[in-house]
Amino acid sequence: MSNSSKDNATLSTNEEVDPTQLVQIKSRYEEERKKRLRDDGNAQFIEVAKSAQYEHFADDPWVDPAVIQPLRAKFINNRSEMLIIGAGWGGIQNAVRMIEAGIPAEDIRIIDPAGGFGGTWYWNRYPGLMCDIESYTYLPYLEEMGYVPKHRYSQGEEIREYANLVAQKWGLIDCAVFQTQAQKIVWDDDAKEWSVDLIQRRKGQSPDTLQIRSRFVTIAAGVLNWPKLPNILGILDYQGDMFHSARWAYDVTGGSPKDPVLAKLKNKRVVIVGTGATAVQIVPQLAQWCKHLYVVQRTPASVDVRDQRETDEEWFHKEVAGSKGWQRERMRNFHQHFTLGKMPAVNLVNDGWTRAPGLVGLAGYTEGPKLPEEIPAYTARLVEIDTPRQHRIHARVDEEVKDSVIAEKLKPWYPVWCKRPLFHDDYLKTFNQDNVTLVDTDGKGIDRMTADSVVIGGKTYQADVVIFATGFLAPPAGTPSEKANMSVIGLNGVTMSEEWPRSGPTTLHGVIDTKFPNLFLSGPQQASTSGNYRFNLDEYAKHISYILTEAKRRANGSDFVVAPSTEAAEAWGMQVMMHSAPMGVAIGCTPGYFNLEGDLDRVPSEQQMVLARSGLWGSGIEHWLGVIEDWRAEGNMKGIVIHMHQASRQ
Repeated sequence: MSNSSKDNATLSTNEEVDPTQLVQIKSRYEEERKKRLRDDGNAQFIEVAKSAQYEHFADDPWVDPAVIQPLRAKFINNRSEMLIIGAGWGGIQNAVRMIEAGIPAEDIRIIDPAGGFGGTWYWNRYPGLMCDIESYTYLPYLEEMGYVPKHRYSQGEEIREYANLVAQKWGLIDCAVFQTQAQKIVWDDDAKEWSVDLIQRRKGQSPDTLQIRSRFVTIAAGVLNWPKLPNILGILDYQGDMFHSARWAYDVTGGSPKDPVLAKLKNKRVVIVGTGATAVQIVPQLAQWCKHLYVVQRTPASVDVRDQRETDEEWFHKEVAGSKGWQRERMRNFHQHFTLGKMPAVNLVNDGWTRAPGLVGLAGYTEGPKLPEEIPAYTARLVEIDTPRQHRIHARVDEEVKDSVIAEKLKPWYPVWCKRPLFHDDYLKTFNQDNVTLVDTDGKGIDRMTADSVVIGGKTYQADVVIFATGFLAPPAGTPSEKANMSVIGLNGVTMSEEWPRSGPTTLHGVIDTKFPNLFLSGPQQASTSGNYRFNLDEYAKHISYILTEAKRRANGSDFVVAPSTEAAEAWGMQVMMHSAPMGVAIGCTPGYFNLEGDLDRVPSEQQMVLARSGLWGSGIEHWLGVIEDWRAEGNMKGIVIHMHQASRQ
């Protein structure tokens, strides 16, 4: 078995694209996009954590109340040195990098509304759950842990359990304060520290609130935390079982995360809403068990081959993990395939990501457009490069789906960078089963719900169970404060949720903002991104720990405040703008979370500069890493201001 490139020619294709056909494809892309544009844009969804009517959809089905320590026992004297908000990979990796840099674990507290570590891997435990990035690059610290992933693509339970192993190794178990959320953090400029309002909602007990003080705060709340529902007329009128896929109800379906035998669905009619990354994994599982499954589709998924397999340990040690630093080099090789230039001689990962050069539209490219007016020609070039892959995806649908009418409805009509690419070996075949019905809404969605049914296109579908696989608050949307579902108030009473949309961030490297001192951020605004976002989180964490510990060293035992200078933040914002043009290909995409459900297309011209300033580093993550690593190598903390002060503790 080998993951290395046996036939590197598969990375590119000599398939000629007929110019006339290319015009037709672009026209079809635009036609399908227009079907799905809605006047309510991102407002077509309900954020369940922000609505009393719907907040029960976000209840924690996994927490063990017996292991949750009370809030007040974890904050001695109502204080913390470093408060990390988020216990997913971002929070874990920030804590690990700080500990490695010399910050004692006892100085760190990690809070999360969940009942354990893992972030999205804590919440998501639906049947069929796997990562879509190969495990040998996705799971961090494999070298340090001496861990061999069980499969090429790790299953959800393995990832969650591995997160706990990492937390144990670095002594983070005692740092964690679970079922706890920061509601508001306010900078106290007299005391030079953050005032933090916490609330702990322990299952079966009344909420407990506590105000603490923390010298430093890191927001690592992630991008896939807060479930959203479609704003469907009559959704609360429905009387059957209904839940979001991120809170899977095994008491309704039967089975468990470790043993997904969904036996309780044997005589049930099930409706699953959505055909994105989550639903593609769930649908084959449901189809095995339920009496009838209705798959409600607004936009077809682009589903490539996953090629899942167990890891051969001998092969792993010989071919993958044979040299020091192998995981970083494997990730670098992964990123190097997102280019319109020369590909690496060897494809170490050799998967659907690295065989889709059009994904440079998602990853960014150093030789991409420099000016907005260059974007249309660049986009046209990407469409042409991506067309052979699109042909392959469509051909696969025809090969695997027997009914030609259903096959046509399952064919995606958007380029690869417009939505996260999907990979599955069984999804398409599922539509050959007699107990599975594709309900294609032609971009329109659900009309309404009644006490026992879902109404689509005027037709009624009776349902015993409705499952919403409708995703989360969109990653590009909102500030770090909104992603953490809290208020952040900085210098001079500046509120992040108001300041960033009005003027844009004022960060250095995307990790620290001049208007919010002693506060560290985990991107991606004014930073970079990758298909493997977990890798980004670790690079942010390394940079944060460097800035913090170097500032501490320079303070030489004194209390200090650290933030970028206004000039450095402005200069960085300009650099982001200069490098952001390649990311403009998201404008004009089929609605999805990459373009805020089409809202990105409707940004007024006066806000476009703010949007560019708030955006991603469009030259790719390896280029961004080169910039910040060179900055660290200079060793002078250029652009960072460290103010020493006399502590005035309250």
